[in-house]
Amino acid sequence: MTTLTLRVKDSILDEVMELLGRYGHADVEVVKEDATFIAQKKYLHEQEELFRRGEMKTCTVEEADAMLEKVIKEYEG
Repeated sequence: MTTLTLRVKDSILDEVMELLGRYGHADVEVVKEDATFIAQKKYLHEQEELFRRGEMKTCTVEEADAMLEKVIKEYEG
């Protein structure tokens, strides 16, 4: 799926939204890009790049649980 950014005059916004509304959610999704969205998008792209360069790895839920249990035991005293 491709993401587009559009600038639309307020005077025709309702018409554009009506046109987009003719398509199902699986075909068209309106994404409002606010500051939080842009920051999260940047963060995720940075994380993806680290993963691609091999500087980050993933783990299973079970592996993450085991790591957390180990840390908890260290600090339980």
